[in-house]
Amino acid sequence: MTTENRSMFVNNYTPALFGLSVEEYKRYPEVWRQIVRVERSEKYKEEIAFNAGLGLVPKKGEGDPITTDRRLAGPKKAWVHDTYALSGRITEEAIEDDQYGTMRDFARELGVSARETRHVIVAEPFNTGFVTTYHTAGDGVALFASNRAKLGGGTWSNLATASALSYSTLQNAILAFESQTDHRGKRIMQTPATLLVPPSLEYKALQLLESVGQPESANNDINATKRARPSLKLIVWPYLTSTTAWFLLGESVNSSVGLIHFERVGVQFGKEGDFMNGDAMFKTRFRNSIECNNSINMYGNAGA
Repeated sequence: MTTENRSMFVNNYTPALFGLSVEEYKRYPEVWRQIVRVERSEKYKEEIAFNAGLGLVPKKGEGDPITTDRRLAGPKKAWVHDTYALSGRITEEAIEDDQYGTMRDFARELGVSARETRHVIVAEPFNTGFVTTYHTAGDGVALFASNRAKLGGGTWSNLATASALSYSTLQNAILAFESQTDHRGKRIMQTPATLLVPPSLEYKALQLLESVGQPESANNDINATKRARPSLKLIVWPYLTSTTAWFLLGESVNSSVGLIHFERVGVQFGKEGDFMNGDAMFKTRFRNSIECNNSINMYGNAGA
């Protein structure tokens, strides 16, 4: 039975009951909006393609013809919006006899469920990003992989050798992130903006980013990471299912790289009464999609 009635909540109708506590916890704010690029969509799906630019300008000998080059077409990725919806029904009598107004809080509970669901949706690409059976980039490879083909030839990687978060592994990841070249071999000059970790790595990450001295050395050395990359922001996200995986993310504002969350329809709520039996019906609904065509500004480490 999916309809809430009086028999399910006997305590709610006891006049002598001093107070009633509902299942309410502090909910995390929409941290996911800091992790992915968020865009509105007015179509049933969105598509993004990327092209590789030109190569380096070659030397030209006297009297020789100018070398001709052309841009290279890359893959196209589609964002097909999914629909999410949940509803509930409460009998008219249950609402009438409720002593503490908890039946009327049903819409708020729908909001809690919707907020939680959106966290889980955005976290999924990170939680499954090391395998190709879930989210893949436009090249058909896992979001984090070491065998990505360049359009101009060769390969590139945004996957570190699985290792625990430490002073040395974080520095190596930053260096690898900043050493990336585009599909024609030109340097990108990108800098990581965010270190994304699960709660189990929060204190370790704080030591690595905030210590004045080198956190894993008895010598009187400076924390070079803090000095060289003071703007690297830490985000601790409990929706990451791995307790050891960690990620570096670049800026994705005004760019078509990285994870993009298209919102076709924002979270909506509806309430309506059933004329025939007096039940109150509540629902929430939203439509969105999250995909990645080019993961050049994402770098992952599956952890120890």
